[in-house]
Amino acid sequence: MGDRPTNPQLLDYLSATFVENDWSVKKMHRMIMLSSTYQQSSAYQSAGAKADPENKLMWRYPRHRIEGEALRISMLLTSGLLNPKMGGPGVHPPLPPGTVPMRYGGWTPEKDSSEANRRSVYVFEKRTMTYPMFEAFDAPNPQESCPRRFRTVIPSQSLQLMNDQLILEWSQRLASRVLNDGGLLPAQQVERAFRIVLSRPPKPVEEKESLTFLDEQRALLAGRLSEK
Repeated sequence: MGDRPTNPQLLDYLSATFVENDWSVKKMHRMIMLSSTYQQSSAYQSAGAKADPENKLMWRYPRHRIEGEALRISMLLTSGLLNPKMGGPGVHPPLPPGTVPMRYGGWTPEKDSSEANRRSVYVFEKRTMTYPMFEAFDAPNPQESCPRRFRTVIPSQSLQLMNDQLILEWSQRLASRVLNDGGLLPAQQVERAFRIVLSRPPKPVEEKESLTFLDEQRALLAGRLSEK
């Protein structure tokens, strides 16, 4: 009932390979993610846009927002707090202040903070309860038999990233990783932060904006200290 596939030969190949590999979803994911198509840049190319304006043949990576689960893992990793432990029961990270107790009844945060910092796949979830951060970033509804993940861009997502206490703590830990490298000039600190978070050096415009931001924050902090 939908459009015809743009590359039926590729679908046939993937189907046959899936069967030959004993229906292993993991092997299929590995093959797709290691392909040159999957690893293409999302940068615009005039030649590709002219030949395939709707990107049906995947000449560029379709940019989309990261899922809440992966976002949480990324922030824990860059802060140096991610616990890579595998297996075991689900964990209960701390809930943000103001969470309705009745809605999250029976949610007792882990006594060991390192347990709470395990990968998102281990965060406890039941049918009537979704971890607030995942819910804000469009986690599938567990009350539906066939849930789907929507992608929205709403103010509450930015507000949570700005104000959530856990995220602020992770940000402080990331900053401490940079500040603990003594003797770095501000430009070197910016490069260090970019390499930790994005695994690349900053572009000239990014470096300039970051240094300007640091100067503004230092001036603001100095003004507050002088008032005291």
